[in-house]
Amino acid sequence: IALTRMLRDKDKTIMSQTNKKFMQIMTELIAVCLHIDLTKLDRTKYETLVTIHVHQKDLFQEVWKKAKEHKVKDENDFEWLKQTRVYWKTETDHAVISIA
Repeated sequence: IALTRMLRDKDKTIMSQTNKKFMQIMTELIAVCLHIDLTKLDRTKYETLVTIHVHQKDLFQEVWKKAKEHKVKDENDFEWLKQTRVYWKTETDHAVISIA
């Protein structure tokens, strides 16, 4: 949504707002990881979430940079779509599409 609003709607603030939200979430996840009273399983879960979030933040910043350089023109651009993952859920007989 942020990419579309930046490119199509010419919203000059949406990407920086989204980046701030990424950083806020990251800070909160790290704070939970540093909590002393977590079980080993909970600590592993939160550390995994931090790792995933760092990857997502890096991808977001890469796409943002390419969008500013006009290398990403819309949500159908390969630089954006290459992050797409499609999974088939046999139990529900549906495809799940997600962006890394």
